[in-house]
Amino acid sequence: MIDLHMHSDASDGNLSAKELVELALKNGLEAIAITDHDTVGSIAAAIKYAADKNIEIVPGIEINCDASEVGFKEVEAVGLFIDYKHDAMAKFVKEAKEERIEQKKKIVKKLQELGFDITFEELMPLAKGALGRPHIAQLLIQKAPGKFLSISDVFDKYLGVGKPAHVEREKKYTLKQAISLIKKCGGLAFLAHPGAYGKDPAKLIDLFKSQGGHGIETYYPYHLICPELEIDEKENLRLIESFQEMAKNRKMLESGGSDFHGGDRETINSVKIPYEVLDILKKVHLKI
Repeated sequence: MIDLHMHSDASDGNLSAKELVELALKNGLEAIAITDHDTVGSIAAAIKYAADKNIEIVPGIEINCDASEVGFKEVEAVGLFIDYKHDAMAKFVKEAKEERIEQKKKIVKKLQELGFDITFEELMPLAKGALGRPHIAQLLIQKAPGKFLSISDVFDKYLGVGKPAHVEREKKYTLKQAISLIKKCGGLAFLAHPGAYGKDPAKLIDLFKSQGGHGIETYYPYHLICPELEIDEKENLRLIESFQEMAKNRKMLESGGSDFHGGDRETINSVKIPYEVLDILKKVHLKI
């Protein structure tokens, strides 16, 4: 089995690169992709640590972007097999970090206006790498004990799109820009978790393909991560099959993973992805 969507503490995950590799080995995974949000900070350490171990590390990234032209304000693109040392990637990571900081300052200000006793200075120690909204959620849970059930609960009430403390990043990449960056850095571009955006995904998938995207994440534990869908594991398997059919009909590649973060998302191995999926991706990647 493999997992091509995992997060470390370089973004909003709980585990270091070394700890993530160890957990993957413990769970019998043969390959993982580290796909942190807008950063590649854990990839070198993971590759180095895994060098003498029976596991492959696929360099990846998850880019938060905008697809407003088809009604999706917040979507994500995953890049796999990227050259994480490419100058274009370094430039993007630097700019994204600066933009994230400005966005989080505005979110904290909104939360203060809503009555929460938090400061930006309290937030920074929670983030070892790229600052994310889950770090704000963690701080709110700490400062308002008993008010929230989980990080997801904080997003549902305050931090998600359309919620009282949500703030858009002013310079967020468009979906087309994200795909272009991934391709420029030698990677394959995938639409992340297409069933998680709350609307008919076909329009978004078609846009993704028309803008040069290679594939979609057909494998994903929606039943664990998206409670609003109200589906169980059996229904999740049917959803995976429906996305596999969409990918097949559009001649798009398949990828996916557990979207593991740790903490609220102890989801590793929650979807079974055979190594054959990675084999296909490798063959395609060799040709680009």
